[in-house]
Amino acid sequence: MTEFWVFSAIVVFAFCLGYGLRWWNLRWEEEARQASDEAQIKSEQLQATVTASLDGIIIINLSGEVVEFSESAERIFGYRKVDVLGKNMADLIVPERYRDAHNAGMERMRNTGEGKILGQRIEIEAMRSNGEEFMSELAISRSRDHHGDIFIAYIRDISEKKAAEKLLVQAKEAAEEASRVKTRFLATMSHEIRTPFNAVLGILDILGETELNEDQIELVKTAETSSLALLRVINDVLDYSRITSGTYTLNETAFAAESAFDDIIQLFKPQATDKGLKISLDTSGAGEVHLLGDFGRIRQVLMNFVGNAIKFTDDGMLNLSVATEDLGADRYMLTCAVTDTGIGIAPYVIDQLFDPFYMIDDSDARAQGGTGLGLTISKTIAELLGGQVEVESQLGEGSTFRVHIPLAKAEPAQLESRFKDISKDIKDSRILLAEDNTTNQMVVSRLLENCGAILTIANNGEEAIEALKKQAFDVVLMDIFMPVMGGKEATRLIRETDQPYRDIPIIALTAMGNLHELNDLKTIGMNDVVTKPFKRSDLLSSIKLQIGGESMDSEISSNTARQALYDLLGDISEDELDTLKFHFANDLSNAADELEIALSNKNIQDAIRPSHTLKGLTATYGLEELSEIAALTNSHCHSGNLPEAEKEGMRTIELVRQSLKNIDRLFAKTEEAA
Repeated sequence: MTEFWVFSAIVVFAFCLGYGLRWWNLRWEEEARQASDEAQIKSEQLQATVTASLDGIIIINLSGEVVEFSESAERIFGYRKVDVLGKNMADLIVPERYRDAHNAGMERMRNTGEGKILGQRIEIEAMRSNGEEFMSELAISRSRDHHGDIFIAYIRDISEKKAAEKLLVQAKEAAEEASRVKTRFLATMSHEIRTPFNAVLGILDILGETELNEDQIELVKTAETSSLALLRVINDVLDYSRITSGTYTLNETAFAAESAFDDIIQLFKPQATDKGLKISLDTSGAGEVHLLGDFGRIRQVLMNFVGNAIKFTDDGMLNLSVATEDLGADRYMLTCAVTDTGIGIAPYVIDQLFDPFYMIDDSDARAQGGTGLGLTISKTIAELLGGQVEVESQLGEGSTFRVHIPLAKAEPAQLESRFKDISKDIKDSRILLAEDNTTNQMVVSRLLENCGAILTIANNGEEAIEALKKQAFDVVLMDIFMPVMGGKEATRLIRETDQPYRDIPIIALTAMGNLHELNDLKTIGMNDVVTKPFKRSDLLSSIKLQIGGESMDSEISSNTARQALYDLLGDISEDELDTLKFHFANDLSNAADELEIALSNKNIQDAIRPSHTLKGLTATYGLEELSEIAALTNSHCHSGNLPEAEKEGMRTIELVRQSLKNIDRLFAKTEEAA
């Protein structure tokens, strides 16, 4: 009986074991079938992707052999699929100079499973079947199929795109060069026109001081009016050139909103009176507030507005109103509006008013004159100052032009006028004029000798230096472009000498406008600049300013860097300051040397780092002007504009040298800093 139960148990166990093995076998078969189906689906999906893709797709195994080559790849590379399967991809499409690196990368991916370009999109040269190289965009991913581990390369032919980009770059460079040529041409023409113009206006000034009959007085007035009208045209064209070339400069000064614009009304009053117009100024909304901004540019905008109002108003009045609005945080919105009762502007015209060279119609252009640039320049100036312009008008009823400019509140110490009254007159002053143009020599001689000055003339910079060696002078009037030796070189030599005349005030006389304004010329040692054609009052005011003991030195003031460091770091010891001064001077000198070498080699890429260093370094130490010029240099380096990078870079280097000479003043101890 026992044997029966043992046998039965064995039979049952065998049955269960057999059933279980059968069940697991069926399950394994099902999973294998599903895996095979999934692999087949993936393979079909991959094949469909390869077939449909517009990009070339090449699949290689771990050995680098081609296992799939799409139709797009055939079109891109010029190979047939049947000819490349099983062959090494590198030998087919990788230029020979890259094959070693490619093979090393494949070896690394086989050994580690990692690759630098996996999952990345890169641009690289590839090679067609005929040996021609072209630019391609490549992306590689890793996967598995029935071949095992595979690498899928997606390749796009971007040679046409790159050729188009190159053409665009060439077109951009050609356009920029054309713009530079235009700017140089306009600057040169401006110089050539301004120089004789200086003589014309000077002669009219002198002639107006002689005894004339009424007809002669009228002729002189007409000639002066016509000359000034032509000068405005020249200035408009030159200003527009500066704006489009990015060389338009802004300079902050302090002014009183309530009283600063009265001279505009006085300037245009004769023109308004001649046309029977009433002209007025309303400052009731200005308030007793002083502002800090580019007053000269704001004045230029308003003069454009007032001049246009007089042009296009034949009857009635025009009014200039000035108002300020407190914005908080010591900032104000300055709003100036010019309202007239003139011909007005049609609504469809208003949107075009500020376009370059736009005039309402040809008859206006002929009747009123001008270039059609005044409003364009006004709008651009307002935007450069962070503001905006707007216009309201009704045809036949008049117009109102407004400018809104946000400005900082000025501190009382900033309110001193640049050309304040100075007790010392120029009578008996000894003045050296370095000027090669005989007509300008005559005009300046007559003007200054009539004021009692003692004038000596030098025909070039070399003669000016010789004159300084022989006798003492109170001031030098220095033309910029002269034969033998120009004004800039002469100024550098004067400032570098150890002779007593090294500190003599030098006033630049130039017809080049913006290119040689004070902000450019002071870095080489000039104290002031008077732009030709100059008015009598401009020249006399500048001379009075210099012989009266006022300094027009650069913004290097005592404790500039020291105070900046106190503001940044708080209370620091004299030893720490000395250490900082040493490192600052060393870093400043090294960066300037590096910049100078890069620019002398015309290597604009190498100039990026030192100009960036100077921008940040000088800003940290409170040298704002130098930091701004270095930033401009760095910007031109990044944009690839070598001529402007050289120009602004040399300004940067000159000011760095000047700062190093004054390093002790920058860190000098004062009561405020102590």
